[in-house]
Amino acid sequence: MNESKPIKQFTIECPNTIFQLYVYDQTEISKVLLFMRNIRSVSRLGLTDIYNWCNRQGITYNTQFNYRKDFSVWKNVKSYMQYSKWKRMYQVQLGAA
Repeated sequence: MNESKPIKQFTIECPNTIFQLYVYDQTEISKVLLFMRNIRSVSRLGLTDIYNWCNRQGITYNTQFNYRKDFSVWKNVKSYMQYSKWKRMYQVQLGAA
């Protein structure tokens, strides 16, 4: 993880997950802008796609669960379980757990 202060932060909101992407130089900004432009044309983009892209590109990120009031409690619980599963899996893969 980069210890310097990020020069820009981008937010990607999925139905139940918010990704905060932190960039530290112009090259990373270009990568994120290109990625965000390309995801607009994708019909289905999963959380794993964003996790994988960030890790392959070396982009620092943080995730946060977003409780949706317009979803049922049961759907939010299922979404949180999926979010937690993927977050734990990626933390273990990256050695952060």
